Amino acid sequence: MTRHIVTTDDDPAIRKVLQLFLTKEGYQVTPCQDGHELKGVLESEGDHVDLVLLDIKMPGPSGFDMLEMIQRRHPSLPVVMLTAFNDLDTGMKAIRAGASDYLTKPVRRDTLLDCIDRTLTKSLVHRERMATFEQSRNHQEELEAELRQALNALKNTTRATLEAFSETIEQKDAYTKGHCHRVRNIVIALGKALDFSEERLAILEGGALLHDIGKIGIAEDVLNKKDKLTKEEMELIRMHPVSGERIIGHIEMFQAYRPIIRSHHERMDGKGYPDGLKGNEIPLDVRIVTLADSYDAMTSNRAYRSALPTELAVEELKLCSGTQFDPQLVDLFIEKEIYLL
Repeated sequence: MTRHIVTTDDDPAIRKVLQLFLTKEGYQVTPCQDGHELKGVLESEGDHVDLVLLDIKMPGPSGFDMLEMIQRRHPSLPVVMLTAFNDLDTGMKAIRAGASDYLTKPVRRDTLLDCIDRTLTKSLVHRERMATFEQSRNHQEELEAELRQALNALKNTTRATLEAFSETIEQKDAYTKGHCHRVRNIVIALGKALDFSEERLAILEGGALLHDIGKIGIAEDVLNKKDKLTKEEMELIRMHPVSGERIIGHIEMFQAYRPIIRSHHERMDGKGYPDGLKGNEIPLDVRIVTLADSYDAMTSNRAYRSALPTELAVEELKLCSGTQFDPQLVDLFIEKEIYLL
């Protein structure tokens, strides 16, 4: 493939010599007498130019002016500057300004050809590296897009599975229909009020939907019993957090919800179950679900009682603040009027 070189010099004799040297070596040469002509060539043929030989001192735009323009509009195009004999400072200034190399005039044929060959080879290697980098980046972007799609699919699958489990739980107890979803809405509102990340909100949501999954193993006549539960039945009910943890124990996607499932009946004063945790021993996520679970239970109809009015349920939260519930969460629940959900 013929390489295209544009030479720019206000001296016609130098332009002629450069053209003869380069044409004889098989290069396509376009001579320009000044910066204005060079600018026109680059505007029309810039994508097909492989190298620019550029005089530094010219009438009109100087070589440095044109070098700046080339770097801005054609950043990958190599430029070799031509300067007066022994003007080392100007040549080094050109290199610092972005030129690939510089030559002193009068230019010897061998020196010119060696410099051009070296510059074109370096430019080719650079372009190949940039092409490889661009290809790699595009491939990485494709992989990242595929990963995002896979994660979204997994997220959708997880959500669908959570919804299915939640529906299964609520089918066991007609009186708590919608309970898990209402608890989910409350904990999400509390989590957002606490500026939780999306990842942490997702854990809250999943834990809320699955917190009562252990009730699947409890007979419906016990869950829906209108009379007072026997001691044995109460113990069975109190075991549902442990049963729930066991049920999801082998489901990898549900492991983040284990603390919520096991500990959502713990109390701040240590009188909860199944482990008697108290205070900060109970993770914050669990305390959030505990409050939401209790509030919704109070404001929902149950087999053994009617729903409490919102005002009474809020007062009950205040009464149990610090003993059963985290007082800061109770204050936040009331301050943000989350009871209006």
